Amino acid sequence: MTGETDVPVESPTEASTARSLTRRKALIAGATGNIVEWFDFTIYGFSAAVLAKVFFPAEFGSGALLATFALYGVAFLARPAGGVFFGRLGDRFGRRGALSLAITLMGCSTAAIGLLPTYASIGAAAPLLLLVCRLVQGFSAGGEYTGAATFVVEHAPYHRRGLYAGIIAGSSFVGSIFATVTVLSFNSVGAEYFLNGGWRWPFLIGGIVALGGLFLRLAVEETPAFTEMKEKKSLPTRPLADLFRNHWRSLITAFVYFASLGVATHMLIGYMPTFLIHAAAVSSTTALLLTSSALILAVPLYIGFGATVDRVGRRPLVRIGMVSSIFVAVPSYLLIGTGNIVAIAIALLALVIVQSLLASALLAVLEMMPTHARFTGTALPYNVAYALFAGTAPLVCEALVNATGSNLSPAFYATAIAAIALPVLWRGIPESKA
Repeated sequence: MTGETDVPVESPTEASTARSLTRRKALIAGATGNIVEWFDFTIYGFSAAVLAKVFFPAEFGSGALLATFALYGVAFLARPAGGVFFGRLGDRFGRRGALSLAITLMGCSTAAIGLLPTYASIGAAAPLLLLVCRLVQGFSAGGEYTGAATFVVEHAPYHRRGLYAGIIAGSSFVGSIFATVTVLSFNSVGAEYFLNGGWRWPFLIGGIVALGGLFLRLAVEETPAFTEMKEKKSLPTRPLADLFRNHWRSLITAFVYFASLGVATHMLIGYMPTFLIHAAAVSSTTALLLTSSALILAVPLYIGFGATVDRVGRRPLVRIGMVSSIFVAVPSYLLIGTGNIVAIAIALLALVIVQSLLASALLAVLEMMPTHARFTGTALPYNVAYALFAGTAPLVCEALVNATGSNLSPAFYATAIAAIALPVLWRGIPESKA
C-alpha cells in the first residue's frame, strides 16, 4: 500500500521548468552516489587476488583468497545497522541529509583502504585495519542504494517512476564498469606494478569521486513527499516499529526479493572474475573484460526494463525473471566451463538478462512501503538480505567449489535460492500501477 503522497496529481504538461530541472538534478545526484558505492565495492572484488597477497602472509596459500572474500562479506554484516541508522535519519529528518552523510563515510573509508600499510609492513594489524575500513564501507552502504532509489522515485513524475528506478538500478553497474576500467588501466602497466602499490590508486580515486557526489547531493532540494509530511507535521517518530507492526508482510517480501537479486548480482560482480580465471582458464585481464562487457550491457537493460514497467505494470517482467532464474544458472556455468570465449559470452548474456528482469521489481518494492517509513522499509530488508546472502555469495561459491571439487556447485546454489524465492515473490510483489 502506498502513502497518500503517492497519488498522481500532476500531468507531464503541468510540470514547471524549475521542477523538471530539480528532477534531473535529483536523478544525477542519486545515481552519482550509487555509482560511488558500487565503484568502491567492485574495486575490492576485482582486486581480491592482489589484496590476498598484500594483506595476508604467503603461508596462507589459497586460504588468503578465502580470507579476502570473507572480508568482502564482513562489510555486508554492517549494512543492516547502517540501513536502520540511515533509514531512521532519512524518514525523520530528510532523505537528502541521510544520503549526504552516507556518501561521505563511503568515500572516506574507501580512500583509507588505499592508504593502508601492508602485511609486510605491520603484520597482522594490516588485515585488521582492512576489516575496519570494510565495516565502515558496509555501514555507509546501508543507506545508499535504497536511499537513493527512494530519493529519486519521490522526485520522479508518477508516469516515469519505473524509468527513474531503472536508471538508479543501472547506475550500480556504471560504478562497476568504472571500477573495471580503473583496475585494468593500472593493471595494464604490469602485474608487478599493480601488486607493488598500483592497487592503491583505484581506492583513492573512489574517495575523490565520492567528494564530488557529496556536493551534487547538497545542491538538490528535499523530496516533495518528505516536504509535504514535514509541512503537515506528520513525520514519523518510530518508523521501524510501525513497519514491524503494520507492514511485516511487505518486509518479508522485500527481504526475499533482495536476497534472490543480491545472490545473482554478487555472483556476477564479486565472484565471476575469479571463477572465470579458475574454471575457464582465462587470464585475469580477459576475465575482467568479459565481466565488464556484461555489466555494460546491463545498464541499457535495466533502464529499458524500468521504462517498460511504466507501461505494462510492476509484475510481468519480474515474474518472467523469477522463473527464468531457476533454469538459467546451470546451463550458463556449463558454458563457462568450456573455456570457449563465445560460449562464455552467451552465458554471461543470459545471466545479465535474467538479473535485469529481476531488478525491474525495485519500483514495486518501493511503492509497497508507506511514504512515512519508505527509507527504512526498503533499507532494512535490503541490507539484511545482502548481509546474509549477497555479501556472502563469493565466499559461499568459493567454499562450495573447494569442498565439492565441482565448478557447477555455485550454479546449483543460485538455482536453489531462486526456487525458494519464487512462490513468495510470485504472490508478494504487488501490482501498484495506477
